Amino acid sequence: LPLTLGDPGGMADEALSHCLLLRHGTPVPEEENPERPLSEQGKSEAESSAKKIVAYLASADTREVFLGHSSKLRAAETAQLVAAALGEAGWKVTCEEVTGLNPKDEASVAMPLLSSPKAPVIVLVGHLPHMGQFAAALLQSPAAAGRLGGVFHPASGIALKRLADGCFQEDAELLAG
Repeated sequence: LPLTLGDPGGMADEALSHCLLLRHGTPVPEEENPERPLSEQGKSEAESSAKKIVAYLASADTREVFLGHSSKLRAAETAQLVAAALGEAGWKVTCEEVTGLNPKDEASVAMPLLSSPKAPVIVLVGHLPHMGQFAAALLQSPAAAGRLGGVFHPASGIALKRLADGCFQEDAELLAG
């Protein structure tokens, strides 16, 4: 279900300032629930990361954020917890399922999310191995996919800042806990 607070609409490409990539929190085992929602630990991880995201974005020039997540329940629940924390901190938040963030998706499938951003700050919640590959593609460093994949512990990820030339640079690691 899409969750929209405020009315972000479409934006010019130049307006994108930050892209945060986050892996979902720890899910319950498949034997317990085949849909694999977040476990209690996963909820705690996501809430911890949400607080860190709010703190990281405190100095941003905007208060508008788009959260996109994969079709998997654990990613949706992680995104919703982040959206709630940002909403409580006064952000206009849109949170919805998007294509291109599933575990086996090619990084190129998610690129349109950044070429036509819905807000100046984008938070994308997905899975391994995709998130490491996507981060490497955004940094234009395919060789970094393995190293960057190691950053994506449960409910953790990386913050990328967009430079004046349109390229992204690593700005911070977002670690749960």
